[in-house]
Amino acid sequence: MYHPVFHVPARVYRLLEDIAGLRERIRASVVRIPWIPLLVKDALAKSAWGSTAIEGCTLSLEAVRHLLDGMEPSGYPLRHVRMAENYLHALSWLQERARARAFLERDLFALHRRIGANVLDEGPLGAYRTIDVRAGSHICPPAAEVPALTRELLDWLNGPAGELPAVFSSAILHFRLVEIHPFRDGNGRVARALAASQLYRSGFDTFHIFALDEILMENRRLYIRNLERVQVEGRGLGGWLEFMAESVLETLERVEKRVSALGPASGEPVALTLRQERLLVLLRERGALGIRELAKALKITAPGVHYAMRPLLERGILKIIGRHKTTRYALGDGTKSKSREGSSSRGGEGRGRGRA
Repeated sequence: MYHPVFHVPARVYRLLEDIAGLRERIRASVVRIPWIPLLVKDALAKSAWGSTAIEGCTLSLEAVRHLLDGMEPSGYPLRHVRMAENYLHALSWLQERARARAFLERDLFALHRRIGANVLDEGPLGAYRTIDVRAGSHICPPAAEVPALTRELLDWLNGPAGELPAVFSSAILHFRLVEIHPFRDGNGRVARALAASQLYRSGFDTFHIFALDEILMENRRLYIRNLERVQVEGRGLGGWLEFMAESVLETLERVEKRVSALGPASGEPVALTLRQERLLVLLRERGALGIRELAKALKITAPGVHYAMRPLLERGILKIIGRHKTTRYALGDGTKSKSREGSSSRGGEGRGRGRA
C-alpha cells in the first residue's frame, strides 16, 4: 500500500487552525442557508473554469456559467466548450457519489471517460496508458508499474487517508495521481477533480461550495512550481501541503465574502449539528420531502427528524408545504414565518414536538 512520508512545516498547523475556524463560521451562519443552490452553482462554474483553463481552455468564467444555464457559448472552439462541459458533468457526478464508502478503480476509469470524452488529444479513455511518458521535466513511472501504483493509491485513499486532515488527504491524492500519471492525457483534470471529491467525501465541503481550482488557476505558475519541487527536485511533501493549505484558506475566505455579500443574516447565527447539516443537504439535492421520506433517508426515527427540524423551522431555514398527510418540508428563504410558527408543532404527519 502507498504510504506518503512527509514533514509538516510548523506554519501549516496555524493554517489548519485558520481553515477550521473559517469553515465553522461558514457552516454556522444562518445567512448561508437560503442561497446554498446559488453558491453550489457558483462553485461548479469556478471549478470547471479554473481546472480547464490550466489545461488551455479559453472559455471565460461567464461562458462556463452559460453552460450551467443550458446555453452553449459562441465564439469559442468546440473542443474547449466540451472540455468545460465535461468537467461540469464530472464534478456533478462526483457530488452524487460523495457518500460512497469507497472510490474504486472502475470509478477512476469512469471519471476519466467523463472528463476526456471527445476532447483528449491521446487515448485511450478509461484505461491505463501503455507507453512511458514525461510530464514536463517529470519522468513518470514506467507504464508497466502504473496499474499496481494506482491501485495502491486507491487502497490508501479508501483506508489510511481517512486518518489525516481532509486538506492533507486531498492534497496528497492530488499530487500522487499527477506523479503516477496513469493516463495518456487528462491526468491534471482527473487529479483536481479527485481532490475536490475527497473534500466532499471527507465531509469538509459538505455543501459543495468551495472552488479550489479557481485559486490554482490564478496561481498557475506557483501551482506547477510546487509540483515540480517534489516530483523533479525531490523535496518533501511538506512544501506542497503548505501551498495547498494556503490555497484552501484563500478559497474559504472568498466563500465567506461571497456569502456576506448576499445579504444580512435573519437573526443570530446557528451552529448546525451534523444531523441538521445532512438534512439540509438532502433537501437541497432532492427537493421537498415528507417526514417519512426524511426519516428513511437519514436512517433515524420520525421524532428524531422533528427534533432536528424544529429550530430550523423557527428560523425560516426550512419551510412547510401543504397540510396534514400532504405535508412536505423544503429549504426556506431565511425569514421566520409567523403564520405557520404555531402550527409547526401540532397535528398531522408533518408536525412534531421537541427542542434541539
